[in-house]
Amino acid sequence: MAESAQWDWDAIAIGSGLGALGAAAALGRAGKRVLVLERMASFGGAATVYRHGDLTAEAALHETDGTTVNAPRGVFARLGLLDAVEPVETDAFYAVRGGPLPGEIVVPHGLDAAEAAIARALPKSADALAACFREFARLYRSFDDIEAMRWGDRKRLRRSFLSMLGSGRVFDLLGVSGQTLAGRFGAFFRNDELAKCALGGPLGYFDDDPAQLSYLLYAGVWARYCEAGSYYIKGGSAALTKALLKQVTDAGGKTKHHATAVEILTDRGGQAMGVAWKDGKGKRHQATARVVLASPAPETLAGMLPEAQRAAFLKPYASFDRSISLFTVTMGLSRPAAETGVNAYSTFVYPDGMARFADFPAAAAVLGKAPAGRMPPYVLADYGRIDAGLQKKGDPYLVTITGVDRAAWWEGLSEAEEMNRRAAWTEALIADVNRHFPGFEDAVQTAEMATSRTMANRLGTPGGAVYGFRPTPDRLFGRPPSPATPVRGLYLASAWTAAGGYSGALNGGLMAADAVLKPR
Repeated sequence: MAESAQWDWDAIAIGSGLGALGAAAALGRAGKRVLVLERMASFGGAATVYRHGDLTAEAALHETDGTTVNAPRGVFARLGLLDAVEPVETDAFYAVRGGPLPGEIVVPHGLDAAEAAIARALPKSADALAACFREFARLYRSFDDIEAMRWGDRKRLRRSFLSMLGSGRVFDLLGVSGQTLAGRFGAFFRNDELAKCALGGPLGYFDDDPAQLSYLLYAGVWARYCEAGSYYIKGGSAALTKALLKQVTDAGGKTKHHATAVEILTDRGGQAMGVAWKDGKGKRHQATARVVLASPAPETLAGMLPEAQRAAFLKPYASFDRSISLFTVTMGLSRPAAETGVNAYSTFVYPDGMARFADFPAAAAVLGKAPAGRMPPYVLADYGRIDAGLQKKGDPYLVTITGVDRAAWWEGLSEAEEMNRRAAWTEALIADVNRHFPGFEDAVQTAEMATSRTMANRLGTPGGAVYGFRPTPDRLFGRPPSPATPVRGLYLASAWTAAGGYSGALNGGLMAADAVLKPR
């Protein structure tokens, strides 16, 4: 990307989600000046912290993996964040209970330790678990090698590839790249629903249907969180946003809030050449750059392009569905959740009556109606178990309940009806947690529920989709995702690039930065 006096900026970022900020920070570290435009009053998208009465609440982040935050060639290292933020390790990978499980299973960090813990709880599953964990371990090493290939020098790239080829792990990846989570779990465990549910607790962090979800994505991420550890960022995700913004401004870039992008400027050849936006008073501004980094969904971006370019721009994405959205009940407790029996930072809870892992989609869909005695699967995140850096002296203890949501489940409701259903679900979910952990309900001082509609309004994402496109095998491995779009100079830099989550969004941003800095 050659600099030229004819351009106002080296790049312009539409939105300040972690992907766009990650791309802007990476370009800043390469000496490029980036203008960041954010339509909201605060930066970071979902990566923010807010105050609700006396409670300091995390908007989205539960945890990210140890490779991302600690590895010498990981995402944080590439972005210069190793000394800028403080990762705090969680006490265990997760706990899982409910559904067909005989009791709570606490899954520790470390693949060997995790296998042993699950096998102790489910001794009849031990042999199948051993086979599955052998594959998890090989996938973990393969993903580590892939990261080395992507970010390393030529010698390291060649060494990593030869290592994967010689060990046969390349063929491991190829062999499962087209499989779904349901299909691969079926091969390992057949009708053993206990083992599937024990390993499948974090499903709602990816999708609501194991028959649609990429096995390779799930297993690779599961193994990485387990072996490399899971971490929260002290001070919340807002600390991560702040550190990335500093990288941008330290390089001579600029950030603007209340700046809503309305048009992607293109030249006669159809190449991106800048962005027009409106400020908080509705006044139009514009700036030029030969690179535009985009956080919004492709369908949102299409509306900013000249009409003649829209159809061609959307064509590569036409066959992909949106990801799930999420609901979150944010609570402030008068005492630590551990005093009510909560045993882990993350506890995944299956509903009563869910006998098969394949029943997850139907179980999650009960949120689409008013509570009627049936609960959706959810995860309880207890921020009070770690030194999260959120709680001030005397503040309530932060705990959240999060699960799958879809915009269609709230369609047709008036504002009053939606508020009533939110209140009913908040009460029902807290009561269900209380069944598992007696005394929990009495400790709740404040609670509020965010839904897919909240996500759509806050993040500006269609349908409230929080993970970009649905992570099916076809989406991720049929044709490898690319930050490049049909409009030259316009790059996806977000979860819509490859995959969702904090690591996924940041990786999407780094993919965009690499495409700009090292065009191939």
